[in-house]
Amino acid sequence: MTAQYDWQANKTLAECNRHMLINEIAFDVFFLVGESRQMVGAHRYVLVSRSCVFYAMLIGPMAGKVDEKIAIPDIENDIFQHMLEYIYSEDTKVDTTNAIQILYSARKYGITGLEEKCRRVLEHGLTTSNVCNILHEADKFDELTLKNKCMEYIWHQPKDILRSSSFGNLSATLVKEIIQSDKLDAKEEVVFDAALRWSEQECLRNGVIVSPQNQRRYLGGILYYIRIPALEASYYTKTVVKSDILTTEERKNLQNYFSGVNKDVKRFRTDKRSKGENQTLHWRFGPVNCMHNETTAIAFSSSREVFIDGVEIDGTGYDEEHYDVFLNVYDMDNQEKAKCKERLVINKKKQTYQIKFSSPPVVSKGFTYTVILKIQAEHRYYGASGRSNLNKTDSQPAYINPEGEFTRRVVKKDQVPAILVRPFVDS
Repeated sequence: MTAQYDWQANKTLAECNRHMLINEIAFDVFFLVGESRQMVGAHRYVLVSRSCVFYAMLIGPMAGKVDEKIAIPDIENDIFQHMLEYIYSEDTKVDTTNAIQILYSARKYGITGLEEKCRRVLEHGLTTSNVCNILHEADKFDELTLKNKCMEYIWHQPKDILRSSSFGNLSATLVKEIIQSDKLDAKEEVVFDAALRWSEQECLRNGVIVSPQNQRRYLGGILYYIRIPALEASYYTKTVVKSDILTTEERKNLQNYFSGVNKDVKRFRTDKRSKGENQTLHWRFGPVNCMHNETTAIAFSSSREVFIDGVEIDGTGYDEEHYDVFLNVYDMDNQEKAKCKERLVINKKKQTYQIKFSSPPVVSKGFTYTVILKIQAEHRYYGASGRSNLNKTDSQPAYINPEGEFTRRVVKKDQVPAILVRPFVDS
């Protein structure tokens, strides 16, 4: 064999498989993929060795003629290629933009490793800007676990989500599930505004005029899960009444309620949202190496899922000191979960400052994560070590203090006296 054909040299099995796939070498089975029926080739041996479904399709009781092209209209070509790449090499690029479609493909063909990879990407990649889109897809593909993760994220991080344009794209069933929950941690004014905007979008989707009558028709029973009696009386008068989505009887009952004449508001709920019960968090910390002189690094894991809101840092004894602060959180695979940059004006009267993420990441139970803090400043003070375990309730932010000194350069004390966390789901 001449040198130009010796592509197998110094390659692993996965690398050889990938080369065969990419360069379309010796394909012996073909598929018509997607609505466009694009032809895609593969190798029977590889497929049947990795998937019970492909085994049945290609050599089992479901097998057709050897030369027959197999139609797969429900999976688009780029998604099918990602699945093939994983089958051949146990690796493919999955992110929040393609994970739900790849997950559907992996479930259909029994590629369990790829299923888990997609679920991890989606669960760990939830943000205020993408959670509604992921929730929509999870519901469509009957991914119940992922759907519940999205719901919990929305319930505990609702402010920006309820005001986002993507919330308006959800189905009526999903909007109802979100709004009816006691765990929705939002003011009723925000909930009402979100529902009203959603009804406008629903009118537009259905090609009807945006009017109070049509909005009420699409809101239906959703309206009764908004705790309208819990609204401020002034907001009720200025916003709810003027929206004209209430019936005459409902307006009369609610007006009597707010004026104290009668507490019977029929179908409307008067109870306040409980927003979950008290939680207990247990944390442990350990050292990690730092690469930069100005960097503090803290490795940690949690006994349950929580939001990482940010960190608290020590100030300085100097007036008008400027801190340029860079904060990152990474998972075990060194994938960035969140980052922020902030410029602080420090004064000696204030001892600590909070640095918070605009979209707090969720960290999973039992996995190790790393907070990396970099501060550029002329003078810095450093706090002493503290506790690694803390009990907390939903109503208070948690201050988790690192225990012991960490591997770092320049200083021996830690710049971060607290990591700010909030509960994500009930234990």
